[in-house]
Amino acid sequence: MRPRSRQSNHSGGACSAEKWNRFCCALSTAFPRVFVNALVTWVFYVLVIDIGLIHMNGCASFITVALGTLIYAMCVLCYYCIVHFGARGPPRLAVDDDLEASSSTSASDLEAGMQSLLSHGVLAKENGQRRFCSKCKCWKPDRTHHCSTCQTCVLKMDHHCPWFSICIGFDNHKFFILFLFYVVLLCGVSFVASGAVLLEWLDTIDSAKDYISLNWVFLFVLSIVFGISVAIFLACQLYLLFCNKTTIEAMEPQRYKSAVPSASFRYTEAPSSKTVGNVFDLGWRANFRQAMGDDPLLWLIPVRTAKGSGMAFPTNPVTLNQIRRQAEQESQLLGNLQGYLNRNSSERNRTSVATASDDDEYLGRVSVEFRPS
Repeated sequence: MRPRSRQSNHSGGACSAEKWNRFCCALSTAFPRVFVNALVTWVFYVLVIDIGLIHMNGCASFITVALGTLIYAMCVLCYYCIVHFGARGPPRLAVDDDLEASSSTSASDLEAGMQSLLSHGVLAKENGQRRFCSKCKCWKPDRTHHCSTCQTCVLKMDHHCPWFSICIGFDNHKFFILFLFYVVLLCGVSFVASGAVLLEWLDTIDSAKDYISLNWVFLFVLSIVFGISVAIFLACQLYLLFCNKTTIEAMEPQRYKSAVPSASFRYTEAPSSKTVGNVFDLGWRANFRQAMGDDPLLWLIPVRTAKGSGMAFPTNPVTLNQIRRQAEQESQLLGNLQGYLNRNSSERNRTSVATASDDDEYLGRVSVEFRPS
């Protein structure tokens, strides 16, 4: 009876710890979302109700109420779309930790799945192999990265945003840009409206009995602080959008596939976004339309207009040619080195000299498996 009791207590403790862990994760996820929406709602109350409806009159009241209500609705809708369409990853495969096929999945099925997902891929790992996530058990298409916070791979991952408790990626990038844009507009309208009522209070004050609303003061200060900070962040995001880069791609170079694997480059640096440029850069107009859509009437509306599926992206042919030329040059140099090593080996065999040099350690292997099209 005692061992059973100890086992029961142990199971109950583990279950309680698991429930407590889930509760803490849910709380950490919900807190920033509740905070951001509560802050935006408070701005709406002070701007539209306290200032627009109660204090202002005439045309100023109508403009403040109309703009405040419209921008607030767009902010809330964009925030909902960011959370709703976030953190989508590529299909997962049934493979074990050693990347071998399981009993229900043959090697040919894995190869077919890899070719269907990565047939147009141009990115590779540092060793030149195809990108695979051992945690999610999935082949990683171009621009896909694993988020350690969300515990999943995200298509065209830009960054993990703590204010939304979710990743910004292919499906919600447009909504994220629009949210920042409408927050800047809301801060601008709030700054003008709160500044106007504060100036009016300073001009009409005639005794110590006239008090000012702290909501107006807080709204004025917060509109300046958040307006400037979010505007700077929006400018950075728009710059990356026009360059067709994500935050991850801007912070670290991306390896490109070529006729020579990246690990085999010896005389020149392997082709990457640092050496040959961004292969996804199609010009600022095409880059903008790729994320925001072709219809200008839908650019400022939170509807899904991004091109493609997030599994493959169009590439710049000029950059692809640079990758080919760099790989051909390296392949020629490696071929010359291999010929030199072969001649030295023949001479040593003829003279029966059994010595070794540093060049003998290099194999000079060249793979021609991938050629971008």
